[in-house]
Amino acid sequence: MPGEAKALLAAFIWGVTGVILAFLTRRIGTLSVNATRAVCGAVFLLVVIVPSAAGGQLKEMSAATAISMTGSGILAFAVGDSFYLLALRSLGASIAVPIAESAYPLFTFLFAWLWLDETFSTELLLGSALVVVGIIFLTSRGGAPATSEVGGGVVAEGRLAPGQRRGWRTGLPVVLSASLFWALSTVWLRAGSGNLGPEAASIMRIVPVAAILLAAAYGSPAGLQMRRYRPADLAGAAIVGVFGLGVASLLYVSAIQDVGASRTAILTATVPLFTLPLAVVFLKERVTLRVVAGTLVCTVGIWCII
Repeated sequence: MPGEAKALLAAFIWGVTGVILAFLTRRIGTLSVNATRAVCGAVFLLVVIVPSAAGGQLKEMSAATAISMTGSGILAFAVGDSFYLLALRSLGASIAVPIAESAYPLFTFLFAWLWLDETFSTELLLGSALVVVGIIFLTSRGGAPATSEVGGGVVAEGRLAPGQRRGWRTGLPVVLSASLFWALSTVWLRAGSGNLGPEAASIMRIVPVAAILLAAAYGSPAGLQMRRYRPADLAGAAIVGVFGLGVASLLYVSAIQDVGASRTAILTATVPLFTLPLAVVFLKERVTLRVVAGTLVCTVGIWCII
């Protein structure tokens, strides 16, 4: 499978699991959700991947590579995703997802240029600009839900209620912080993976983070809040862990190794394209002309990049 296709498939999976996360964070604490999905993803990778050739790669891995992969995972999943889950609670999925995914490639471009000396073709720059513009259209008030509860307020007729204005003030720095740490993680992964394949690199990024988050959750006053889990909540966390962290991480790492950090970042930033149909069906959001225009612009941008 080409690297570009892997990146787009990862974006699709993250679009689906992002909607599930939005529901889970309304019922269960952020740390508890993050720890549960990380453990599920780690178990999946250990059971499925370790018996394969990746086990030999892990034995031959250098200390520098181990530190780089673990550090990349901590930045992405322990720090970046924690900010992201907080943003989902304060802004809602239809707003937090597009903002995070449009800022993420911009930060990645900057760090890849400074750190990796990556060069950018005219087609890549044009496609990137189109994708970001399209996501801005999707994020604009014209693409917001007709009425939905977000950040303690209500969106009605495109206006922000007082509760949501407070959500914006607190949520915007949080969601931008998520994008910043994701970008740093992506560039560190590209620079420090050494000879590891995507399977071994994914294990090193996720398993230590799962242990850290699990320990943090048990050490927090609220614990893992398992008593608040319903069977559907547990199933949702397991799905997000296995597919969002396990399968999508394998695709994401492989895409970075195949086509580079910058190209992967902009292709995985198309998550809102996949979130939108789900938001319409499950969150009862309306499709406006701005949403249609944003989707078309993003599609043209992806065509330029591929």
